[in-house]
Amino acid sequence: MTKLMRGPNPATTGTEIIALAYKRASTEEQLKGYGLDVQDDELRAWEAEDTRHTILEIFSDEGVSGSLDRRPAMLRLEERAQEGKANRIVVPKVDRVGRTARAAFNWAWRMQDIGVHFISVEECIDTSTELGWTMFQQYVFFSEMEWNRIRQRTLDGRNKKIEYGGWPAGPAPYGYRIKGKGQKGSFLVVCEDEARVILKAVALLVDDKKSYEKVADELNRLEMYTRSGKPWTATNLYQRMHSETFDGYTTYRKANRGERKKATRLYEDGTPVYGEPVRIAVPQILTPDRTEGLKAALKKRSIDKPRKPARIYSLSGHIASDCGQVYVGGGRTGQRAYRCQGNSSDKSGCGCTNLDAIEIENAVWSKVTEFLANEARLRALADREVVSLPGDRDKYLERQEHLATSIEKQEKLIKDAVPEYIKAGMEPTVAVAAVKKLREEVEGWMKQLEEVQHWLSEYEQTRARANAIVSLARSSRERLANLDVAEKAEIFDMFRIAVLPEKGHFVKRPGAPCTVTAWHHETGAHVPPDVSEKQWEAAREVIAQYHGPRHFSMTSLDLRQALNGMLHRLRHGAEWSEIEPWGRSEAIRRRQGVWFHSGAWQALMKHLATDGRGTVAYRHPTIPLLHVVGEIRSGVLALIGATEDDLTELTDGGSGNPISGMFRELAIDAEKIAKTVART
Repeated sequence: MTKLMRGPNPATTGTEIIALAYKRASTEEQLKGYGLDVQDDELRAWEAEDTRHTILEIFSDEGVSGSLDRRPAMLRLEERAQEGKANRIVVPKVDRVGRTARAAFNWAWRMQDIGVHFISVEECIDTSTELGWTMFQQYVFFSEMEWNRIRQRTLDGRNKKIEYGGWPAGPAPYGYRIKGKGQKGSFLVVCEDEARVILKAVALLVDDKKSYEKVADELNRLEMYTRSGKPWTATNLYQRMHSETFDGYTTYRKANRGERKKATRLYEDGTPVYGEPVRIAVPQILTPDRTEGLKAALKKRSIDKPRKPARIYSLSGHIASDCGQVYVGGGRTGQRAYRCQGNSSDKSGCGCTNLDAIEIENAVWSKVTEFLANEARLRALADREVVSLPGDRDKYLERQEHLATSIEKQEKLIKDAVPEYIKAGMEPTVAVAAVKKLREEVEGWMKQLEEVQHWLSEYEQTRARANAIVSLARSSRERLANLDVAEKAEIFDMFRIAVLPEKGHFVKRPGAPCTVTAWHHETGAHVPPDVSEKQWEAAREVIAQYHGPRHFSMTSLDLRQALNGMLHRLRHGAEWSEIEPWGRSEAIRRRQGVWFHSGAWQALMKHLATDGRGTVAYRHPTIPLLHVVGEIRSGVLALIGATEDDLTELTDGGSGNPISGMFRELAIDAEKIAKTVART
């Protein structure tokens, strides 16, 4: 017997089967007619065939590959199973559990360890029995073989298409279109409209010697927009002018596309999952002479005009926006800022407010350093990350020992006992069949042992990563205050920092900042309390040092009351229109300006501060209230600067927050966890 059994779940007592149902369909399976509705019918038919069958809830993963060992609905089902109210998980077919041995066995083992077993409707399998588990194991191996066969056939077909000059998949490079798209013999041809844009851009750059910015402006003026219909920018024009297609080829499966959403999937060593990069010949849009002329012009431009040091935006792609996009570093002004990607077009944008880069980076860094300084909390969260991995380490160790022992005994039986049976008179054909059967069992156990050992290896690696991060934080604590922007960016990436601005509580203050307010902020001069009638006489004398008697002759404005209105505004950040109770707001505003520019205001503040009383001038927020989330590869690690209730709220499925939703997805797919938010 190769499976480890735990004491029965309370729900297993009696003959009633109380089940949680699971259905899954990849995009391709839905197109072939085995969608979720078909599976739902199969599950409901199983429930209806016997009054002892009860389905508590059906969980669905739509458009999700069965090769993934962490899927959204699957993880939600696991949480429900932990409640102990069900004794089975019912699926339409075994391959719904997983299309690979790793995905299927690990899920089955995790559920087995809490006393919940699987029922497959089509194959009539119940893994609570030894026979059922054996059949489940066989179907899992068969499903993986079929999945690998389909995968290899698809890859071979795609490579064969490339060999014959065809276009395998994906959008065409700029300047080209796919002829026969969707057909077996599709290939790339020049797109006349986009080729005209390229030729015009090259002429402006090479012949007219215009800058990228001016070329982009000219193309936009001529309404020669990008493929997506958006205006050109210097950045995307630069990329187009450095295209490898000018040399007559394009690279399929590029391994240097970073972590973009549609980047080529890579193994940990950086090699593509679905084959090596391949160069595909394309018809050239530029003549060879024109191509060389363009390269020479671009090279001369880079020599004659040294590039400005690149601005580093350490939180680019880490900040969520209300519209569902993320903030990226940008802007052509002298001030660094983050802008929402929904505002990237000159057309109607999302309207999300730009965020001052220095303010938001300092605010996030403050929360991160506070978090890193708390070693006890960091250690507790790192330990929680390890113990929260799906599965029970002790059970896996027990399973490893059991499988290794079973394999050893079976090998000994094949080596020693079978020859003895033959000597004793067993028919050779019977002996051969028996050995074959024993070998098949050994192979099955060895595959299971491999998956068990893989899980244990991942567990140890996760624990080592958590320990390394704690050690890194401890050793770096002394120099956290002196890190530059690039080093801070590395810390943000290491902890997968994501910033979740509070919704509905922030409106950026329009217009230029008040000169007087700015002076208080820069000098740290406190705002004194209201001036009493007794204090006013001395205050009036200070002002009189800068202004003559005529300055005090205005009868429509009580200067003491006006001064108190000015102080109230500075303390509370009120609008000028809100100080009407102290007098005409426009007159008060002008009088304060006169005092400030003459130096009377500065002298008055110094005089009124002699008793040590006063408050800091109100500073209008330039960024909204922030929640900062960090993670270590396989899930949310901490909500920095907030409570665990906040974490639950922000990562809840119904929150609607774009980055919390992204983290739920990251927590499900370990491959995506290895990539950052920007996304993310």
